[in-house]
Amino acid sequence: MERLDDLVLFAEVVEHAGFAAAARSLGMQRSKLSRRIAELEQRMGVRLLQRNTRRVSMTPAGEQVYAHARTVSEQARAAFNVAAEWNGEPRGALRLTCPAPFAAAALTTVVAEFCRLHPQLHVLIDASDRKTDLIGEGFELAFRAQGAPLDDSSMVARLIGDVPMMVVVNPTLLASRDRLQHPDQLLELGMLAHATHDGVKSLQFSQGGKNVHTLHYTPRLSSGNISVLQAAAIAGMGAACLPRYLCRDALATGQLIDAFDSQAGWRSDAAQIYAIQPARRGIALATRLFLEFSIPRLAKVLRDEV
Repeated sequence: MERLDDLVLFAEVVEHAGFAAAARSLGMQRSKLSRRIAELEQRMGVRLLQRNTRRVSMTPAGEQVYAHARTVSEQARAAFNVAAEWNGEPRGALRLTCPAPFAAAALTTVVAEFCRLHPQLHVLIDASDRKTDLIGEGFELAFRAQGAPLDDSSMVARLIGDVPMMVVVNPTLLASRDRLQHPDQLLELGMLAHATHDGVKSLQFSQGGKNVHTLHYTPRLSSGNISVLQAAAIAGMGAACLPRYLCRDALATGQLIDAFDSQAGWRSDAAQIYAIQPARRGIALATRLFLEFSIPRLAKVLRDEV
């Protein structure tokens, strides 16, 4: 009987778009993985992959073989998950990726609680604002803010919850005036934007859940890292629209204040945070348990209820 595990290895190389990422995910040497795929090609008598220095792609024969290899891989994963269910204890690695401020303010504490319950599990957190290739880099879960429905059939997004946002400033910017009565007054203070490119930005505001106002502005500072925006706001560079849970300490110490008069009733639109995972059948026990454990706890943190 042919070695079916080599088909699983082939599927991993395809799904990770290369040998290096697949080898990291599998915990094996790249040279050994490459040799196993070469042996599979030799036994089958066809070339499955086209290799060059930058990328790996399937041949026409490889595409047809992959359709079956993927099924073998998914069924094998499901079989091991069934065994893990009987054992009832997650093991191995759980790889997560999320923005650095979210990791520091919310995720790390939840991970620590989870690991105390499951000591045979170890967790890797990639705390980065970069766009991550979950499958290619071997991550089980990503935590991301999504402003629109996920347009990727290879991924599944699960809503964690709404994140209340607030516009904050250094109190010295309002030392000679009252707090703001209308969003347009923010233009007088200067705006800081969560963005990685220049140009005009916009923010949506509502008043008592009814009146909607869109503020268009050219930011004084833009950054893809929310922590940078918070630091700039504390330094008095301008007003920043930030997640309320991230501002908790700075608000408590008086480094930042709400820019709006509470009686005016203006609020910026809430953001949504999602847990995103590859759309594979047979979700690993560790991933499933972590989702069940983390989502209600993270939702509470994001609502600033801790």
